[in-house]
Amino acid sequence: MQNTYKPQQLCPFKLKKVNRAFGRILVALAITGTSLFAQGTAHVIAVNQVGYKAGLPKRFTAPLTSDGAIFSIKTVGSDEALYQGQVSSKIGDFSDFKPIDSKEHYVVELKGGELAAATSDPFLIRGELYEEQFLQSAVDFLIDTRAVVGTHPSAFGGCPWRDGTYYDAILPSLVLFLMAYPEEIAAMPRQIDWASDRARILSPDFKFDAKNRGTGPALQTTRNYYELEPPKDNAPDVVQLIHWGAGYYLSNPVTADPSNDPAGKKIHSQTIEQLSYVIWAWPHLEQWLPQSFYDQVLGLCFEQWEKIGALGIPQKWHMSSYQLKTDKWGGMLHPYKGRHAPGHSIVPNILMHEVAKREGREDAARYLDAAVAQAAWIIENIDWNDPRTTKGHRVGEHRTIPNLVWLLQKYPEHAPEGLREKIADWVKVAVSRSDNLWDFRRYDMESHWTIPKMNDLGNTIGFPSIALAASWALKEDEAALRDRLRITAVGAMDHLFGRNPKLAAAPSRPQLGFLEVERGWPKEYKLNVCARLEDARGSLSSLPGSEMYPFKPDSEEFRHPEGWVNYGAAWCISLSYLRFDALQTTPEL
Repeated sequence: MQNTYKPQQLCPFKLKKVNRAFGRILVALAITGTSLFAQGTAHVIAVNQVGYKAGLPKRFTAPLTSDGAIFSIKTVGSDEALYQGQVSSKIGDFSDFKPIDSKEHYVVELKGGELAAATSDPFLIRGELYEEQFLQSAVDFLIDTRAVVGTHPSAFGGCPWRDGTYYDAILPSLVLFLMAYPEEIAAMPRQIDWASDRARILSPDFKFDAKNRGTGPALQTTRNYYELEPPKDNAPDVVQLIHWGAGYYLSNPVTADPSNDPAGKKIHSQTIEQLSYVIWAWPHLEQWLPQSFYDQVLGLCFEQWEKIGALGIPQKWHMSSYQLKTDKWGGMLHPYKGRHAPGHSIVPNILMHEVAKREGREDAARYLDAAVAQAAWIIENIDWNDPRTTKGHRVGEHRTIPNLVWLLQKYPEHAPEGLREKIADWVKVAVSRSDNLWDFRRYDMESHWTIPKMNDLGNTIGFPSIALAASWALKEDEAALRDRLRITAVGAMDHLFGRNPKLAAAPSRPQLGFLEVERGWPKEYKLNVCARLEDARGSLSSLPGSEMYPFKPDSEEFRHPEGWVNYGAAWCISLSYLRFDALQTTPEL
């Protein structure tokens, strides 16, 4: 099958503008020895460099600007002000500006006070901006980062995706993505050629790089996968990826997190929990995947569910298991690694309940009972005021609040007492930590904007799904909270693409999938190690740590700048919830 995907080309104007802007900065550095941003002689405008969705909040940050300065929205190359407003608390809000779709790029012009006037990076405003700019590269990333068969013949960590883990949530993300964007996914070019990949992997000439931590039997596992009954030839890439991930685990569900996880090598609960999404969504998959595949995944889930402890309360959910800020940072890194988000089993148990009913099993009630008991435990035992229970779970937080909301919405008559109020309490804490010039939900209100250590990118990627899900649980008289939460959810999207203290977008190589970005992340991870993401399309790498807040654009205190396939999962989940938000709920089968 021929690969028909052609990356979007950067328009000549943007390329010229990037070159001119970069040239001016280089000249300033050469002359002054410092950046333009640090001089404080002109306004600074931090926008989403990709753009804004027309019907959602549209805000920028002006970190040096006093209240009352006038800003204008113009198209590139035009002097006509299409919208005007005033900066307040270092934020400019142009949410009311909703132009009809066009190919025009817009800019913010800002003037007033003692600072020289400034013009922002160009950006788009379109009704379906996220769909147009992000969906394909999200899929491309998970195609390229497949272990063994992707863009590098290696399998760091031994999971279906390079540097993947039992808690990466990639299979749930793909299922939700398929349900959120069925028409868009069906229209995407087919890039995965199952038969061609099979021939390549089974060839005695295939050269596999086995010198990677945690690789284990990955090559043989992959070869076993290609002995399964294949997807249909016309299956969309997202469906093929679901078949790949679940099929890999059919061959070998025993894995270990390669980052010194004390849990070790075993069949982890969250591995099997991921598979529950596949069998639950079978009505959406059966047109492309064989019945034999469903039967095998179904059997593995019901065989392992009780053994892996998915019906109970894992010890790692208890706050008493969390590390303190003063503890030595080592392999556990709990909760900051994001391995054990409380409530991660709730939706998987709900899905198993629904599958068991569909299959006519007599034990269907036990799975729903377990989900309810797990939610009740969270109500009684988790304190949202402790930031370790929220943002402290880093990339894993999207498996707590959305799961509680799922139970509340789908089974309100079974929901434990106080569940809606518990979700509303989370909202109040999140909103209280988001009142700042970046609309950014920070870790605490003391010295930490982000988690105390490590790359915080994954939490920002997943935050839109968390915040939007929580907003669905609010009452009508909590409209102000809901509106503020939505601003923060969209603010996280903006943060990813340049509205942050480094004025840089999260991808370190935006030319691989994010061509509207002017400045990608300036520090790359070392090449040809671990997951080898440097050549993967759609990779998101890093964001500022606390050291760069509230506005220290010249800071060289970079956090770990490596991308991660777990980020790809969180990205697909947030993009899915942005679509689900129109209906204020996750989809029904």
